[in-house]
Amino acid sequence: MLYLSPNFELFAKTEVLGAGQVLRARGQPLDSVLYLDSGRVAFGVCEDDQKKKMRHLFSLVEGPVWLDAAFALAQTPAPMDIVSDSRVWIKRVSLQDFQDSLSALPASAQALVRDMAQGYCQQAQTAVSRLAQAAEARSEEHTSELQSRRDLVCR
Repeated sequence: MLYLSPNFELFAKTEVLGAGQVLRARGQPLDSVLYLDSGRVAFGVCEDDQKKKMRHLFSLVEGPVWLDAAFALAQTPAPMDIVSDSRVWIKRVSLQDFQDSLSALPASAQALVRDMAQGYCQQAQTAVSRLAQAAEARSEEHTSELQSRRDLVCR
């Protein structure tokens, strides 16, 4: 597990947030990278009209852990929402400071970390895509079932 580098302590101060706070909204560009010192967060898809209610839960993670470093490395927005599930202690590291720190690694290590991040991002995007496809199929099935019931009632 990669812990927060002492170098980042100079750039990031700890924020304490309560449960139900949206830490990352899916599809939003990243301007920082989140490190969870302590607490638990949920990865999933929130209701569109109420971001604090998780509609589909992918996973729960507890700190210490980087929350969105893979998306920052792949230079892509997170395809899912990240919401605090308990009181959390997080650090926001600027994207530039994060990238500068990684550039200090040997080239082979940089390539490995970026490849792993790319793989993780592809898996996350596939999970969200399959969830959307399954929801669409259920909706079509439900609509078809309702239509069949209407046909039966109207005869």
